[in-house]
Amino acid sequence: MKEEKMVTKGGRVPRSEALKYVFGIFGQNLSCALMMGWFFVYCTDVLYIEGRTIGIVLGIARIWDAVNDPVMGTLIDRHQFKNGNKFRPFLKLTPVVIGIIVILLFTNWHFVGDIPKAIYVLILYLAYDMIFTIQDVSMWSMTSVMTDVPEEREKLSQWGRILAAIGFGVVGVFPTMMDSLKNAGWSTERIYFLAAIIFGFFGMIISMLAASAQERIRVNSETQTESFRDNLKMLFNNKIVMLVLLGNILNGLSLTVPGAYFFQHKVTATLFGKEIGGLTVMTIFTGITYMFSGVGMFLTTKLSEKVGGMRNVLIIANLATVITRVIAFIIGFEGNRIWICAVLFAIGSIPGQMFGIARTALWGDSIDYMEYKTGKRAEAITFAAQTFCDKISTALNTVIAGFLLTFLEYDAEAIEAGAAVSEKFSKWIWPLFMIGPAIGAALYVIPLLFIKYPKEMKDKVTAELKERRLQRGEIEQ
Repeated sequence: MKEEKMVTKGGRVPRSEALKYVFGIFGQNLSCALMMGWFFVYCTDVLYIEGRTIGIVLGIARIWDAVNDPVMGTLIDRHQFKNGNKFRPFLKLTPVVIGIIVILLFTNWHFVGDIPKAIYVLILYLAYDMIFTIQDVSMWSMTSVMTDVPEEREKLSQWGRILAAIGFGVVGVFPTMMDSLKNAGWSTERIYFLAAIIFGFFGMIISMLAASAQERIRVNSETQTESFRDNLKMLFNNKIVMLVLLGNILNGLSLTVPGAYFFQHKVTATLFGKEIGGLTVMTIFTGITYMFSGVGMFLTTKLSEKVGGMRNVLIIANLATVITRVIAFIIGFEGNRIWICAVLFAIGSIPGQMFGIARTALWGDSIDYMEYKTGKRAEAITFAAQTFCDKISTALNTVIAGFLLTFLEYDAEAIEAGAAVSEKFSKWIWPLFMIGPAIGAALYVIPLLFIKYPKEMKDKVTAELKERRLQRGEIEQ
């Protein structure tokens, strides 16, 4: 019996294959969420590395890895395995190595002094980022080779982002897990190590499911690019890609620090008459946001049709972030007002969580347009550019966060010994947490206004490419 496809009319991807692929993304994001959300905090609160120092170290690592991404993308684009695949083998080979490195990163060897600690972190983090790049570029490039049907590709992007968000949401229970285990007598160091095994290592094992996806769009000699210089030239001539990249870099200028510092040291609230700690509030806060954000993910493709394309979805998502954060800042967080802020975050997250889906679909369109104009495709370097701008943005955020923690006179070792947070910390942590990301979101919108790719043009490109592929025998009628 023939298996049902994702898209009934003209679909190419069986539902079971799509399910394994998106669950692979879920596993990858369990590990990614731990690293993105908590490794910086681990370095300050367990390794006791001064904020400015770890900000510079991780910023350097992420900038180098970002610069390295287009090179890795080009190498993947130019390499083809004996079975004709470009991406699937990497989805089999990289996860275990990444998982082991995550465990090593969350192992405290009790080095003395910031310099030995920083060197250890820098070396391992560079290894983690470079191998993760290979997996991530291959993972998201698969959406462009699993099918040539735009609607199906958008659904893969949509469900991939939904499962990615669920992965991040699962790791959102970590603050409550930390509160509970601390109350049971566990050390902070031991809790982080356990999280590295559960989320970091086993998340990567789950990510191997994505290797079940099939590559149906095989790039032949007519559509392959020939050199790194050729790939870069195509990339820089791709206006859609360059404008989205610029938006991401501008977003990195947000003046903020990880939310864990705010919740852990400034927030207490009452729930059903019982006072709860800041980290538990953070879990509930995140959970409320994610429950609502799922609604937005399911509506992304429909909203795109209503508002004239994925570019406009991106604009709406960023403006929603700005508006809800400004309102929340005015209301404040003291006492149970933090729950009002949680509701505002949830409302803003409905369009906000459409962001990743819209951006991935927009980049897929840009690859088609590239082939339409030049006769060549470069999936890996294009998606590597997406990773590039993400990491440049994250690097800027990390360096800024490190300097801000130093400015706030944050001393985790002193706090662990019983000292109170500084007056500067108490004064500035709320505006930094709430308004800082709104600045980045507002800046992101500016380059998007210059993207011009109307639905009529997209339909024309899709039809023309289908005809070319039929003539070359790359797809079936």
